[in-house]
Amino acid sequence: MASATATVRHPKGPAEPAASPDAGTFLREALDSSVGAKVLVGLTGAGLVLFVLFHMIGNLKLLQGPEAINGYAYFLKHDLGALIWIARASLLFIFVLHLSLAIRLKLRSVAARPIPYAFPGSAQASVASQTMIWTGVVILLFTLFHLAHYTFGWVKGAEVIDPTTGHLVWKNYLNLTDAKGHHDVYEMMVAGFSNVYLAILYLIAQIVLFVHLRHGIPSAFQTLGLKNARFRGPIDVLGLILALVILVGNCAIVLAVKFEFVQAQYKGF
Repeated sequence: MASATATVRHPKGPAEPAASPDAGTFLREALDSSVGAKVLVGLTGAGLVLFVLFHMIGNLKLLQGPEAINGYAYFLKHDLGALIWIARASLLFIFVLHLSLAIRLKLRSVAARPIPYAFPGSAQASVASQTMIWTGVVILLFTLFHLAHYTFGWVKGAEVIDPTTGHLVWKNYLNLTDAKGHHDVYEMMVAGFSNVYLAILYLIAQIVLFVHLRHGIPSAFQTLGLKNARFRGPIDVLGLILALVILVGNCAIVLAVKFEFVQAQYKGF
C-alpha cells in the first residue's frame, strides 16, 4: 500500500514531460502542415533561385570563348567528380519537392473554399501570382528537356567538320572534344542554339522563368517572415532585378549564338 501511494504525483507538481518526436515524425508533420509546407516551399525556392543565378554565371563563360567555358565544364565534370551528379540529383529532388508542395497547398486552398467569393481576390492579383503553378510545371518540363538536350545528348547532335579529314561528320554532343581532348561544351552550345526551333524554345522558357521568379522571389521573403510594410518596396524591387538579370543573362547566351557573336570553330552547322 505504501509503495502504491508513493507513485502518486501531486496534482500541483510538475507535469510529465511530453515525448519528443523523432526526426522522421517531425518531418512528416512539417510536410503535412500547411505552415511547414509553405516554409519549405520558400526555402527550396530560395535555393533554386541561387542555383539558377550561379548556373547562368557559369554559362556566360561561353561569351569568353572556348577556353573559358570548356575549362569551367572540365572543372565541374572531373574535378568535382561524383559530387556533380549528387548535386544534380539533389537539385532535381528539391525542384520536385518545391513544385509538389506548392500544388498541394493550392489544392488545399481550393478545397477549403469550394464556393468562390462574390468578389474574387484575384481581381487585384498579378498575372504572375495567378499562374505560379502553371509556370512552375512548364519550368520543370523544360528542365527535363534541358537535361535530355545537353546533359545526356538525347535530343540533337552536331554536324561538324572533322579537322583531320575536312569532311562533315555527325557527332553526339557528348562526343565533341577540343584540342585538349576535353568535352567541347563551346561547340555543343553553339550547335544547340544554332537551331532556330531550339533557340525559340529556350527563349520562351526564359520568359516563363522570369514571370515565375518575378512573383516567387518576393513571395519567398514573405513566407519566411522577412517581408513587412517597411521592406515590401525594396524586396519587390530586388525580386524584379534578380528576375531581370537571369532573363537577360540567359537570353544573351542564346542570342549571341543566333546573331553569330559566338561562332563555331569548325563551321558545319
